[in-house]
Amino acid sequence: MQYKTTLLAAEHGKVLALTETGYEGIPNPRWWTDCLLAGVADYPVAYVLTWRNAHDRPGHFYAPFPGSADADNFLTFYNNEHTVFLP
Repeated sequence: MQYKTTLLAAEHGKVLALTETGYEGIPNPRWWTDCLLAGVADYPVAYVLTWRNAHDRPGHFYAPFPGSADADNFLTFYNNEHTVFLP
């Protein structure tokens, strides 16, 4: 199934991007692979950006940190053959 955003990106010669995503507090420890990766796997997404981790709001984070429940799953996501990260 082609979504309108996928078609619009192709029609206008643009890359498809997911520019603010995440799950506040990441309560699902497998969110990176079961939700994010699974959700974009069938689409030509070139860029994904998560929202911020707030230093002044406990529980307001959208990316893993050492010791977070999703940290191991993020490493699986990171090491997946379909993901590329900039240093």
